[in-house]
Amino acid sequence: MVTTVSKTSNDRKTKFTPNMDNFKVSLSYEGLSLKKSSEGKSISELKRKYAR
Repeated sequence: MVTTVSKTSNDRKTKFTPNMDNFKVSLSYEGLSLKKSSEGKSISELKRKYAR
């Protein structure tokens, strides 16, 4: 008899979050920049602020 092992759905994969310096460089390549009011904030804070 073959036994099967099912994976639990409780295993969460970690989401990729870029380094803030790398994110700024990426924006500059696209001709974009962060506002002065957003300078000290993390990427997760910016996502919450601009979520639609």
